[in-house]
Amino acid sequence: MCGIRTELKIKIGLYSALKRKDRARSRIAAMARKALVLENDLDTEISHILPKNAENDLKAYFSVLGIRPTSDKERIRRAYISNAKKSHPDVNSLANAEETMKKLNEAYAALSKSDIRLNNLNNEKESVIRIENTALELYAKLRTSDYERLVGMARGASLNEFVGLVDDFCDWNKRFEKVKKAITGNLDKRLKSLQKHNERCMRELKKLDREDLKDIYALQNCINDIKDALQKGYALRSYADTAFSEAAQRIMPLEAEQKRRLLSAIH
Repeated sequence: MCGIRTELKIKIGLYSALKRKDRARSRIAAMARKALVLENDLDTEISHILPKNAENDLKAYFSVLGIRPTSDKERIRRAYISNAKKSHPDVNSLANAEETMKKLNEAYAALSKSDIRLNNLNNEKESVIRIENTALELYAKLRTSDYERLVGMARGASLNEFVGLVDDFCDWNKRFEKVKKAITGNLDKRLKSLQKHNERCMRELKKLDREDLKDIYALQNCINDIKDALQKGYALRSYADTAFSEAAQRIMPLEAEQKRRLLSAIH
């Protein structure tokens, strides 16, 4: 009788362990899917702030290898080897096997070059200039809108009211904050969401047993992809801060002179 009970406990224990592993595997799969969505959202926002040009060619190469864009050369190598084993004409009898292999070789050769960067942030100076120009253009549009509002509200206003309107119009910092939010507001939200998800994945990784190598490998790859995406996002945020600072330096003296002229005209 004791032997039957012991055997039953062992079976129940094994069943419970398998169920825990299944639940963990399901959570990891769900985390990976959510990470992919968040990473794509961040990529979209980066492309919105800095539209890509020749980077589309690199995207196509990653697509050929069947992996997400990454700066990890080892991951690129593994993807190439995995695809080559399946697509090489010696083992693949399909008619397009040779053409597929040529595309794989071309993609791997391009992505293996040490001077190739993953994203469209590889030229910091150019990126800063592009963001600065975007900020100045948007600021000019907001200023024109504010000026039209000033002119409309100035009709029939008393002297004190007009002075107040001029002070409000000349508050370029408030206007510039709107510019910064318009450019990087969504980027900040995407980074925050992805960072929180990364922390969740890290906590899940710590819960896994050392024996669950497959789950650990899958979750670690997910975390590595998130880190790549965050690195791009934070790099862009840093460039934006530099661009905003330089744009402000150009705006400030012009607005100070404009305010002096407006107030001198009143008095």
